[in-house]
Amino acid sequence: MKENILLFVTSNLAVRRLVPDDAELLYKYSQEASNKELPNDIFESLEDARRRLDLVIANYRIEHLPVYFGVVLKSENKLIGVLSYKRMPDYNIMINFSIAEEYQHHGYATELIRAAGDNVKEHLSVDKAFVCIRSSNEYARRALEAAGFSLIEEGEHEWYGTMQPICKYRI
Repeated sequence: MKENILLFVTSNLAVRRLVPDDAELLYKYSQEASNKELPNDIFESLEDARRRLDLVIANYRIEHLPVYFGVVLKSENKLIGVLSYKRMPDYNIMINFSIAEEYQHHGYATELIRAAGDNVKEHLSVDKAFVCIRSSNEYARRALEAAGFSLIEEGEHEWYGTMQPICKYRI
């Protein structure tokens, strides 16, 4: 039986499972300056991207691991970002997202995060969905607020091994 690879669709975006052909763009986007604050999403080489993408694809059925999806701009049928869901110890969901620099500042992040919040509430049976970002990321803050997320906490938290000023938003 072939599994459904499409998670949801918005007016401009389709969010789907990642496929091996996405490795080249994922590697390219991981090298952009805006992704430097997300060290887990940076690939050392195209081969590293392929290897890690193979692992993501192999683990789609394991619910406790982060689940990564590709964000596709429908008008170009091109991968422009990544969305991930991670089940937290309190059984709620942490949402993470990134949009390639070329496609930032067009409203796609707001559209994506609004639909992701709706998708989590509708299909994953959780009380809360969260997004954490660096406090200095004004564009992400605006996108989250425009998508209906509310700031619930701001302060120093561990961020990939170092203490950083972080904002936590909830839908």
